Order: sequence, then structure tokens, then C-alpha cells
Amino acid sequence: MIKKKNDLDIIGIDFNNLDEDFCGTIKKVDSSQDLTIINDIFSAHNSIKSILSKRKNDLQTLEKSWKKGNISQTIKELTLIKDKGVSCDFFNSVFMVNMYNKDSLKLDDYILLLPLIVKLVGSKYELNFRCGIKMVCMIFDMYSDAIKQGKRTMKVEPKTMDNYNKLIEFFELIPTIETIKVRDLKTDKNLNELLKEMKEFCDECKK
Repeated sequence: MIKKKNDLDIIGIDFNNLDEDFCGTIKKVDSSQDLTIINDIFSAHNSIKSILSKRKNDLQTLEKSWKKGNISQTIKELTLIKDKGVSCDFFNSVFMVNMYNKDSLKLDDYILLLPLIVKLVGSKYELNFRCGIKMVCMIFDMYSDAIKQGKRTMKVEPKTMDNYNKLIEFFELIPTIETIKVRDLKTDKNLNELLKEMKEFCDECKK
């Protein structure tokens, strides 16, 4: 049974650093400025409520569209929202859960998702980062063999080959993202293995 998430799950907000995300850096002040601090806190609280409300509405709209089978349209709407929190929640709670519809995605749909995935991998929030890596791994598993075969035989449509090349560029880009470069790959063995496989794959595609 899938655990129901509350509105605070996977939204890409670091609640330990709300001063940084919403209020700016609040320095220590004397008691005469307490009222200003209180106003800042309430302002931050209202900002959080507004963000959560919008993200919840966006996710519900995407989920309804997805479950109706409007797959390509849902993907297009997701790319227009441009919110890493919504992207992360959609991939984790809708995309990965409703696997029967995931299989209905076309290669063109996955190509549209690539910029969103890059942003998730580049996020400073661990939940976003892990979600992005999960999507990278899934797409690599789905298309690496087909790309190698297509490159070897050249028996694919020009548009398909163009999309294959975009995926190769995507796989080459991932290791260059700063959040990957600063990662301790000795302790993150699964990520290290994925990066090695992608490098070997990209090197083979260039031959």
C-alpha cells in the first residue's frame, strides 16, 4: 500500500533554512526590532503557504490529465510549470507509481523531459537530486540498447536518430553537473556504477 504524502513531502523546500529561501539572511538584532522580525516571519509563512497551495493544485491537475491518458499533453504542461518541486513530486508520486501510463510515453515525450531532469540533478536538495538520478537511470536502461543498435545498423528514421543523439548528449552532460562533480562516489556506489556505464556507452557510440 502506497503511503499517502502530505503537502510538505517532496516539495524542494529546505525547512531548516527558511530564512535563506524566503526571508534573506536575518541577523541578530536588539529587542526594538522584534516587530520587524515578526512581520518577516509572517511574510515568510504566507509565502510558504502560497507556494504549497500552487504546487498542490499543479500536481493535482497533472495527475488528472495523466490518469485520463493524456500523456503527451501532461508532459507539455509539466515543462511549462518550471517548478523543480512539482517535477520531483510528479515523477515520484505519479509517474513512477502509474507505470501502465509510463509505457505510453513516446521518445519525443522523454526528450521534452530532459531539461527538467537536468535541473533536478543540479538541485541542492537531496530529494530533487535523487529523483533526477532515478529518471536518468530509467531512461538509460530504456534506450541505451536501442541507441547502440540504431547506431550500428543505421536503420532508423532521421528524426529517431536525432533524438538518439540528444539522449547521448544528455548522458554525456550528467557527469559534468556540479552536484555530481562534488559527490563522494566512493560512498555512492550505485551512482558511480551508473556514471561508469554511461561513459562506456557514450564512448562506444562515438566509435
